[in-house]
Amino acid sequence: MFKNSILDVVILLFLINTSISCNHEPCDTPDQRITGGVISQRNSRPFQVALYLRVGALGEIGFCGGSLIHQQWVLTAAHCCFHGEEEVTHVQAVLGAYSLYDRYENGRRMINVEEIVVHPDWDPSTLANDLALLRLSNVVQSSETIGVIRLPYLSMVESNFAGIGAITSGWGIASEGVTFISPTLREKLMTVMSDPLCNTIYFNNLPPNFICGFSSDSSGTCKGDNGGPMTIFSNSMQETILVGVATFVSTSGCNSDLPSVFTRVQRHLNWISNVTGIVLD
Repeated sequence: MFKNSILDVVILLFLINTSISCNHEPCDTPDQRITGGVISQRNSRPFQVALYLRVGALGEIGFCGGSLIHQQWVLTAAHCCFHGEEEVTHVQAVLGAYSLYDRYENGRRMINVEEIVVHPDWDPSTLANDLALLRLSNVVQSSETIGVIRLPYLSMVESNFAGIGAITSGWGIASEGVTFISPTLREKLMTVMSDPLCNTIYFNNLPPNFICGFSSDSSGTCKGDNGGPMTIFSNSMQETILVGVATFVSTSGCNSDLPSVFTRVQRHLNWISNVTGIVLD
């Protein structure tokens, strides 16, 4: 069932040098969605962000997901910020979106990104520390459609969350062979796996500080869901908490038979706080 090399099994969910081209029209090319997912309820994921990224003002546009973790900061994947070896220079963030192609959708905002901060230890060869912070040009106000997601508490730093239900969401392709990103935000319920089990499935080649999820129907993240959130609900705190950022999927384009892999947010809290000024508790 599995091949002998991690390079044959997984690829970056969305390396920008093989990115979709959107230009001035809705994205309509391969490589994006939550396979087997369901359409999200409107306003149920107010922290979800859509990102359009390119090198230069006229460069090819790529698409990624992200999470609003502060009224002026978005957390996404580091690999989203590169076209090949070139770092993107122009990024627009769409907040409050549900129907991605509806430019006049009620409650949505499009804001330019003023600063891109890639994790200093991001390693594209191993996918370690696959995180980036994007500073918006304006502070956004919370509303029915836009809201900040809670970062993990400091008491959760050593938690593995294995066995807990989690939700991942995005506008990626729904399955292999689909050639367009989802017009509507979709989500998928998963169960968090133990790190040793997930790493074994990937031949012990996963980078440090990862978190994996699987679903009972063997579906998961697809290309285009990259950079997007994995969240859990804390019963004790009665809060939705961001625990992962989508990193990569199988070479088929969707994680139909393999766990979905994310970067663990709780292991990077100090870096996030130092860059954004968010106070940890």
